[in-house]
Amino acid sequence: MKILKFGGKSLANGEGLNRVISIIENKVKAEENIVVVVSARGKATDQLENILEKAVIDECYKTELEFFKNYQKEVANIDFETEFSRLDSLFAGVQLLGDYSQKIKDEVLAQGELISAKVVTALLIEKNINAKATDARTFIKTDDTFGNAKPIDALSKKNVVAYFKQNN
Repeated sequence: MKILKFGGKSLANGEGLNRVISIIENKVKAEENIVVVVSARGKATDQLENILEKAVIDECYKTELEFFKNYQKEVANIDFETEFSRLDSLFAGVQLLGDYSQKIKDEVLAQGELISAKVVTALLIEKNINAKATDARTFIKTDDTFGNAKPIDALSKKNVVAYFKQNN
């Protein structure tokens, strides 16, 4: 099995995202057994960090958040209600408290990656490629060093093997 990892710039709207989909499509047509791992798209991580910093100092962040949401929705008609609702709640909580932990920051940034996985999956399905977005947190387990967590290798490997047996 090959693991293909795509970073943020390669997943930006337009040519970058189209190139990624084409690479995956070619691997599938060649009957290669692949798993695709994606980062948050474009500048999503930086945008989410900026919004978080605005929220913590009680600065207006909602315009920037709407810009982020609209950029994510430009590509396809995808339901991001779960991710957008989670972001709304997290930012509102940070603004209310005037503080956030590294755990909260990790949760905010994870939403960018979850959104990215949904986008890539939807675009592959549009091309009749069997794809399924999966939140890696369901099987990759880490220690509790938020912001710099390390995988718990034995448990994660056991979970990954079980996941692929169950889903193949």
